Amino acid sequence: MKVKGRSILVAALLLFTGYAYYDFKRDQKLEEQRMSETRLMTVEFQQVDKVDINHNAKRILLQRSVDGWNLEHPLQEPADNSVVEDLIKNTAAERIIDVVKEGDEIDWALFGLDKPMGTVSFITSSGASDTFEISEKRNFEENAYARKNKENRLLLVNSIWQNKLQREVIEYRDRRFLKHSIASVDQLRLKNSSGRLHLARREGVWIAPDKADLKLDQNKVRELLQKIADAEATEFVEGGATAPQLKSLFDLELTMSDKTWQAEVGQAKDFAIFATISEPKRQMKLAPGALDNLIKLDLKNLQEEPPKPADNDPKKDQQ
Repeated sequence: MKVKGRSILVAALLLFTGYAYYDFKRDQKLEEQRMSETRLMTVEFQQVDKVDINHNAKRILLQRSVDGWNLEHPLQEPADNSVVEDLIKNTAAERIIDVVKEGDEIDWALFGLDKPMGTVSFITSSGASDTFEISEKRNFEENAYARKNKENRLLLVNSIWQNKLQREVIEYRDRRFLKHSIASVDQLRLKNSSGRLHLARREGVWIAPDKADLKLDQNKVRELLQKIADAEATEFVEGGATAPQLKSLFDLELTMSDKTWQAEVGQAKDFAIFATISEPKRQMKLAPGALDNLIKLDLKNLQEEPPKPADNDPKKDQQ
């Protein structure tokens, strides 16, 4: 009897486990279906190689190449890869907040979609695309109205879509002060109000060739180089415009294995900082504080600090 009772218990447990597993898989499938139905972007975001943004008769066209993202309109030049990739990935993660209405009877004008604020299209290498029309109007919860692929569905989406349309072309441009890898820099020369500074990398260690006895703090040098790598423009001086008269702040020269890159940096009367760089040849207005550390930099700022004496150091007691 004990064996029979134990067999019944095992069978009951197996049956219960089977039902539980069935319920789990059913719920999992329903959740996947729900997530699929609320998914805003239905094209595969990894395959998107073109983004077309239209707003107020302005068009920004971005195209992926083997070397990364490029602006194709209104300019033709490299784009900021991280900005474009973030735009696509963030869109792929978004969900439809709600389907307000469906069918042929939707009054699109009532929701501002007869003349939308603008459109954003994501196009893949295979030609598949998702196009979103975004309204200027929002509901009482401040979510924006939208229409996807001319479907007869009125959608509610995050109001961030309105911000996507309003982004200026400058935000998609490659605004880096230095468009080379900082790891490729072998020498740095700086001329500023403190004098001249020369750094060189020898077998992976940064030294001051003019003062071989001076030991440099390698972390401080790396921080200096990273500041240069992080510096960006807020706007470019182009289209016939000229930079204001500048007071020279510093000249910078970086030497790589196969080329030399130069920059002249100055300050306008309104304290704005402008730079003229050699490659690509252009003038730019720099973000506030971007390279302030170079204005008065000298070797003392980079030298290694002597070790602090230990608490039991007799020399410390004599001081």
